[in-house]
Amino acid sequence: MILAIEWTSAAFHAFLFGDDGTLIAQRQHARGINHITDGAFEAALREMAGDWAAQASRVYLAGMITSRNGWVETPYAQAPASLNDILAKAVTKKVDGLAPLIFLPGVSVQHPLPDMMRGEELKIIGAMAQGSGLVTLPGAHTKWAIVEDGAIARFATYMTGEIGTLLKANSLVGRLIPAQSADNPEAFLRGVKLAGNRGIGGNVLRRIFSARSMVLFDELAPADISDYLSGLLIGAEIDEVLQEFGHPDKHVTLIGPAALCSRYALALHEAGMTSTIVENAGASAFRALVLRERQLQAVASTV
Repeated sequence: MILAIEWTSAAFHAFLFGDDGTLIAQRQHARGINHITDGAFEAALREMAGDWAAQASRVYLAGMITSRNGWVETPYAQAPASLNDILAKAVTKKVDGLAPLIFLPGVSVQHPLPDMMRGEELKIIGAMAQGSGLVTLPGAHTKWAIVEDGAIARFATYMTGEIGTLLKANSLVGRLIPAQSADNPEAFLRGVKLAGNRGIGGNVLRRIFSARSMVLFDELAPADISDYLSGLLIGAEIDEVLQEFGHPDKHVTLIGPAALCSRYALALHEAGMTSTIVENAGASAFRALVLRERQLQAVASTV
């Protein structure tokens, strides 16, 4: 059996596979690397993986566990990067009583700006298989990537989620947001539409203050500020991405939680795009990795 682990800053997600790539079971814990003190990653692995750690013939680890703040720092695979390129940069660590620990790298680009990802690359490859297209993983630091024949060709990070949280919690425009408010898709779409309104000069920085001014002039309910701001920011993000990456087939693959991806799908529809939501890309990626390694071992045994 093969154990594959996505260990991010916030969470631990383990997948147990059969040698043929069949997913046997999963385990999740809300103990990311930021919750591990004094570098006690081995003890945490043994505890959270439990009996799987002893049963596995090898253990793959991806995500922030392979960063400089994690257990073993791996070099980045430079884009364009396929699954084979990622495997080629892996670092193996031996620990008594455990199968070989294979730390997988992230992927980086240098131009036009330095950027990197750790963990998202596997989900992208898992979702796209050998296909091509535009992919996004919405979140605090949203990743957008162009995939060509299964390889990550280029990508960019947008800090839309984190900036939205900061604006709502600690800014002038967020002060009027009530403690409790329900989701309002109409307020969200209103923000999206304003983000793309070319009849107004400037870009998103020109529009953010309207989340306050429209309330003061009774054009926006205080309870709708949060959704309106989200629409403004996500709409502006999508506008920038489409300008940079283009949209030849007018389709985007969304990877992540359904609720957040659904918001992006609404904004993409407003931009004339279609979208598909993929929720279990991590498992698909690790399965592809297991099968690829099995294929490589079979080739090696015949040489």
